[in-house]
Amino acid sequence: MMKKRITALFFAFLMIASCLLVSCDKDSKKTATAGQIESPTDTVDTSKVYDAPVKDLGGHEFIFYAKGAWPLTSVQLATHEIYAEDFNGEKINDAVFTRNLQLEEKYNCKIKMQPVSSSGTKYVSQIKDPLLAGDYVCDLLFGRVDYNATLMQSNLLVDMNTLENMDLSKAWYDDFSMNAITFEGKAFTVIGDGATLDDRTCWIMYFNKQIVNDFDSELNLYQKVREGKWTIDLMYDVMVGTTYDNDGDGTMTIGKDRFGYISERTTNWYHVNACNTTLSVHNGDGSYSIPDAPKQELLDTWSALKKILATPQREVSWTIKNFHNGLGTFFACNAGTLLEMGASGIEYGILPMPKLNEEQDKYYTGVEHYNFCGYAIPVTASNDPNKDWQKNGFESGEEQSAYFLEAFSYYSMMHLTPAFFDQVCLKQAVMDLDSREMVIMALENKIIDPVVLFNWGNTVDMFMTVGSGTKEGIVGNDENWDTLTSAYGAMVTPARTAMEQFLESLRNLGM
Repeated sequence: MMKKRITALFFAFLMIASCLLVSCDKDSKKTATAGQIESPTDTVDTSKVYDAPVKDLGGHEFIFYAKGAWPLTSVQLATHEIYAEDFNGEKINDAVFTRNLQLEEKYNCKIKMQPVSSSGTKYVSQIKDPLLAGDYVCDLLFGRVDYNATLMQSNLLVDMNTLENMDLSKAWYDDFSMNAITFEGKAFTVIGDGATLDDRTCWIMYFNKQIVNDFDSELNLYQKVREGKWTIDLMYDVMVGTTYDNDGDGTMTIGKDRFGYISERTTNWYHVNACNTTLSVHNGDGSYSIPDAPKQELLDTWSALKKILATPQREVSWTIKNFHNGLGTFFACNAGTLLEMGASGIEYGILPMPKLNEEQDKYYTGVEHYNFCGYAIPVTASNDPNKDWQKNGFESGEEQSAYFLEAFSYYSMMHLTPAFFDQVCLKQAVMDLDSREMVIMALENKIIDPVVLFNWGNTVDMFMTVGSGTKEGIVGNDENWDTLTSAYGAMVTPARTAMEQFLESLRNLGM
C-alpha cells in the first residue's frame, strides 16, 4: 500500500502552487492569509479532506515543547518547523510562517515554541517532572519517539486513539510509521506532515553522475529504479567498476583514492531495512515478538549484503567531504543531507536504497531511531490555569490540543511538506525532477522496527559490531561478518525482556 501521506503531496502541490509563490515574495509577505487556502471540495479521497468546523479559539496560545536539533550543529536535522518569526526567503521557513499565519488568523490563536534539551535524560526530566506534579507546561510535545516512550510508561501522554478530535486515518498522518508505533491499538505519538524530521531521518542513496556515466554511458540508474532493477547486485557491479587507486601506490587511502561506496556503520542496519527485513515480528493482534533465532529472511539478507558492505570497495566513514570531492561513486546518508548538498562540487543524483533483488515488491527505507520524532499531547493539558479549553467549548484541554494538531498537520501538508521536497531537490534554482521523483519513492515505505527504535536490549549497535572488521576505515576482509547468529543470540533475551517490560508497563497503566 502506498503511503497516503506521500501521495497527498501531489494533491498539495496543485492546491498551493500560487500560495508558495506569494509566500516567497518579500514584497507581498503580508498577503498570505487564511483566505488563500480553502478545504478541498472534491470527494475522490476523503482521507485528504479536512472538514472540521472552524472554531474561534479565543486567542489561546498553543505552546509546543520541542526538542532542538541533534547535534545542535547538524543543519540537515535542524527542525525549525513549529515557529518562524518572519519570511526570510528560505522555503521551509516561509512555509512555516505562512502556515502559522493562516492558523492564527483563521482560528484566533497564537503559536509558541519552547525549546527543550535534545539530551535524552534532560529532555525527559524537563518534561516528566512538572507533568508528574500535575503542572500545565504545554499543549503539545514534539520529541523523539523513544523519549516519548519513557513518558507514556509513566502515564503522562494521552492515547491519541481516545480523542474525538483526532482522525489518524487522514492523509496528513504517516500510516506506515503509525502502524509501527501503535501498540495493541494505542498510539501515544503521531507521525506525519506536522514536521519533516521523520522524512529527513530516512536513509537514501546519493551517486556521482559523472563517475557512473564514465563507467557506463548507457546506464540510467533512474530508469533502473523505475523498472524495479536497482538492486544490491547492480550497485556492487558499479562499485567494483568505479573504485580507483588514484595515486597508483597499490593501497586504497581515504581522502586520496576513489571508493565505490562511502557510508558510516549505521548504514548496515538501513540496508537490512531496505531489503524489507526486520528483527521483530509484527503479530496480527498488534503486538510484537522476537524470535529465538534470526529469521531466515534476515540471514539471507545479511548474506546478500556482504557483497556491498564487507568489501574493500567500501569506505566506512561519514565523510561527505570526500563525496563532494569526487572520491566516491555512492554515498548513503539521511535525506536531510540533501540540505547540505549545495556545497557539492559534483553533479549528484538521488536514489532509494537498493532492493535485495528484482523480486522484492518495492523500495523501502529505514529511519534513524535517534532522531525519529513525533507529536504527543501531555495529560496535564487540561490544567491550563485560564481554562481556555472550557471557554472554547471543548471537553478537555487534551481535546483542544487534538483539534489544533489536526489543523496544524493539515496545513503543514499543504505548505511544509511540499516546501521540504522543493528545497531538497532544488539545484541552483532549478528543480531536479528525477531526484524529486526518487526522493518521494524512497520515502513512500518506511521500515520501523520497534526493537531498534526503542533500543530494547541495546540492539542498535548489533549490526555495527557484527560488520566491524575494518582497518583505517576500509572494510577489506571482515572476519566479524559471519557472527550475526551469535550476536543475535546474545541480544535476544535482554531485548525480549525489555520489550515485555515495556508492554506490561503500558498494560498496567490501563492498556
